[in-house]
Amino acid sequence: MKNNLLLGIALLCSVSIMAQVTFTNQSGLLGSYADNSEVAVDMNGDYLDDYVRVSSSGIGIDYQNTDGTFTSVFKSMSIANPPNWSIAAADIDKNGYNDLVLGNDSRVSFVFASADGTTYTEDAHPEYIFSQRSTFSDIDNDGDIDAFVCHDVDESHPYRNDGNQNMVLDQTFMVTLDRPGNYAAVWVDYDNDGDNDMYLTKCRGGASPGDPNRDNAMYTNNGDGTFIENGLEINMRDNAQSWATVFEDFDNDGDMDAFIVNHDFQNRFMENDGTGMFTDIIATTGIDADDLGAWENQAADFNNDGFVDIFSELSKELYINNGDMTFTGVDLPFDEGAIGDFNNDGFLDVVNDGNLWINDGNANNWVKIGLEGVASNLNGIGARIEAYGDWGMQIREIRSGQGFSHMNSLLGHFGIGASTNIDQIIIRWPSGTVDYLDNPDINETHIVVEGSNPLAITDFQINGISLYPNPTTDLLNFSLRGLEGTPVTIIDLNGKLISNTEISAENNIDVSSLNVGVYFAQLEIEKRKVSYKFVKR
Repeated sequence: MKNNLLLGIALLCSVSIMAQVTFTNQSGLLGSYADNSEVAVDMNGDYLDDYVRVSSSGIGIDYQNTDGTFTSVFKSMSIANPPNWSIAAADIDKNGYNDLVLGNDSRVSFVFASADGTTYTEDAHPEYIFSQRSTFSDIDNDGDIDAFVCHDVDESHPYRNDGNQNMVLDQTFMVTLDRPGNYAAVWVDYDNDGDNDMYLTKCRGGASPGDPNRDNAMYTNNGDGTFIENGLEINMRDNAQSWATVFEDFDNDGDMDAFIVNHDFQNRFMENDGTGMFTDIIATTGIDADDLGAWENQAADFNNDGFVDIFSELSKELYINNGDMTFTGVDLPFDEGAIGDFNNDGFLDVVNDGNLWINDGNANNWVKIGLEGVASNLNGIGARIEAYGDWGMQIREIRSGQGFSHMNSLLGHFGIGASTNIDQIIIRWPSGTVDYLDNPDINETHIVVEGSNPLAITDFQINGISLYPNPTTDLLNFSLRGLEGTPVTIIDLNGKLISNTEISAENNIDVSSLNVGVYFAQLEIEKRKVSYKFVKR
């Protein structure tokens, strides 16, 4: 798969065939607070994940210290709308401290941090909403973070940030289908066009199979502030009482795949073919398709082997990614929670119901990326981060609000297995700015300010390369001129080397002899290895 050669897989997985994952409960390090939520987000601007719990009586925060301890503080206040359904975090007003959106069974509140982050103020909205998943995203890409909250019994609510610490309910801001049963929204660039789309996982109590209120929906971003619903066209309109969907690049081929948990019919594992079309392959993944009824559904690389694992309320709580689109189920002493790194060792931990489950780790290496937006929203929510090395490419997206209810870390996390070097990290900001880190140190957190490490100003860096026509039957043309004689390696979806060729004087390659299918053209430009997916008809 894209940049996923057998050598890369071997390097990532050489510590063990399947690096095990175990956790130790270290709850004694935490404060004891009432709990309506699970948040694993930095709240004081030091890029260390903190544990936040919100209840009707206030906000409890366990601030992570650099020495592995926590400073526990309770912000006593009356919360009108405690988040008994979901919670998300982002810096709405760009003061350097994260704010919260609280999803309640009748109302929504936004909680704002003060200028010094020591106190909080609740803005309780009066409109009725049985809120399910709450999320933050810069919906109109104006640099201010907006919110989208799922509504169980009516059309979901988009909240527009007016730039003055006001979140304004505006149904025209993002128009979705006027239907109930909206359970879990997730923002993802599924079609690799550089903007954020939104997948809406649906479940409607009492609705029979075939009822459109059960139809999962994909709202594809048109790039101009409008969205079109096209779930059916891309084979993502599931009608199986779904609760939550995770999107990650499970096969490291450069596009986002999806895992959907359902309450009737089967769970789905949807593989992206690179064009934004999905196929259910759960029968070959090793995940039990009939293990139904999960609420929470999340994903992360828990063993740092470079492949994203699935963490869900299934009979096997963790499905470890084997690197070949198969998964091995293992038992954990917990089945949900917010994901973050609570001892800054590069291995992802979980908090839930006052429990601190610390990942015991292994010998694998890692890197974390913290973002500070300038033209984009301050957290860099919606940014895509790419990590290149011996393994090929891994991608992560910074998201606020995943799974069904919890809030995970806003740091980009990459396991790199036994590899000891990262060739390059590229950050693609929502604004369109692109920053890069060449040969960054491993086993560290790198903080990147938007625009601080721009790519070189060349035709390639400004415009990239487009391949056309794509799909093609015979010739594949390259949009960037002057590539004559550049070696090109053709690789299939299984990472198998198909052929070596070079770009002709006409700036193309002949692919007429290839069988019908999806391939990758790999080449080196300006001392960087790049890979482009194309379809042979």
